[in-house]
This record gives sequence, C-alpha cells and structure tokens, in this order.
Amino acid sequence: MKEITLALSGGAARGAYHLGVLQFIEENDIEVKAISATSIGAIIGASWLSGVSAKEQLAIFKSKEFKKIFKFNFFRKSIYKIDTDAKILDRLVLKKNIQDLEIPFFVTAVDLNSGQNIYFDSGDIKTLCFASSALVPIFAPVKYNGYRLADGGFIDHIPTQPLRSFPFEIVGVNLHPIYASETEQSIFSYIKRVLYISMYRDSYDAKLNCDIYITSKKLLKYSIFSFSHFDKLFELGYHDAKEKFSSKL
Repeated sequence: MKEITLALSGGAARGAYHLGVLQFIEENDIEVKAISATSIGAIIGASWLSGVSAKEQLAIFKSKEFKKIFKFNFFRKSIYKIDTDAKILDRLVLKKNIQDLEIPFFVTAVDLNSGQNIYFDSGDIKTLCFASSALVPIFAPVKYNGYRLADGGFIDHIPTQPLRSFPFEIVGVNLHPIYASETEQSIFSYIKRVLYISMYRDSYDAKLNCDIYITSKKLLKYSIFSFSHFDKLFELGYHDAKEKFSSKL
C-alpha cells in the first residue's frame, strides 16, 4: 500500500500527533491522494499540501511568534481571537486558495445559520481553516460567503465522507479517542462525560469507514490547550503510525 487518502480530526494542541503521522508518511514515500480535515487537522493538512513538511510545521507551532497570534478578546463575541494577519501564518500556509493545491483537499465546517456541515473543496485556505477551527465560544464564528462557520468537529469529527469516492484506502487519525471510562459519581463528571461522548460519537462510525485508524488512549493525557507537549505528541503519532502501517508496507 503506497497510495492513501487521509482524514484528520480536530484536537487543537494535540495536532502535533498528526505531524508525527505525516512524518512517517514522508519517510516511507506513501503517496497521499486526498486529505479531508477539520479544525487543527485542516490547518495542518493545508500547510502540508502547500509544501510545508511535518518537521517544519512542528518548528512553527513551537515558535514564540506562533504563540503570539492568540489574543485575549475580553469576552467580545469570544474568549480569544486570532491575529490572522500575523506574518508567521504566511510561513505556515503557502497557497492562497484550496484549488491552488495539487492534491484534492476538503475543509469541513458547520454553518451555524443552517446547522449544516459543509465540505469546502475551493475557496480561501486560511479563512476556511480558521473557520473550521472556530471552537465556539473559545473563538468566534467566521463569516464567509453568506455562511457563519464554526468548528467542523461539532458534527463531523473525522470527515471521511469526501474521501469515499476515491479508489484508495482511507487512513483516519483521531485526536479525541473515546475509551471506556469509570466516570466519577458526581453531577459535573456525568455532564463532562455525556458532552464528550455526544460531541465525538461520530468517531465510532468514522472508524468503520477507515481502512487504517490511528489514535491512542495516551492522547487523553495531553490538554488540547497546552503548548508544552508538542515533541511528545509528535513522537507518539510517529510511533502509532509506524505500528499501524507496519503490516501494509
């Protein structure tokens, strides 16, 4: 197996795990024929398809310049905002539009007006990737072509649907694994567990659509809002990719 399609989930700072998977793909000359992604998966996928390697992205995400793009918004429509004009972002995504990419790329986001999940295969890359990453209320929804877009992971966390028409195996990478858990007997623990399962329940169906499914229970140890564990997440993603691909190469 040397030709695949990739479905990359959301997961904020856990995205370094995606980079570890991509690093293994690079080293083993596995040809990616299409990528469908949401949230941080969309940003990483767009960057990679525009020519920025996994290790180059890792260096950007770890840089002081990248951390500075997040600004406290004083609860004006959101808790934080992103400085979309920051120069560091020009190093992260090298293309203007999705259709400028040589490989098919799909960004998924939820239109809050209609409640529909939309798979964009054309349009402004940065705007759509930030829209796909707009985890309300942390970040505000993004207005785009009459839509009011928010994080695609709310409805389709591992967006395999656009990849099913391609004659290649689907590899899904999930940064929000659901495992059996002994929930603490308190109202807040119950609420937290129910919300987590309801948000990521589609992961069960997505797993069935994947020929290779890459995730790890160890991901749950790392906060999606921490910038302190990029190297460990990168190594974990690389290790898990190597293990999952070993019988296919």
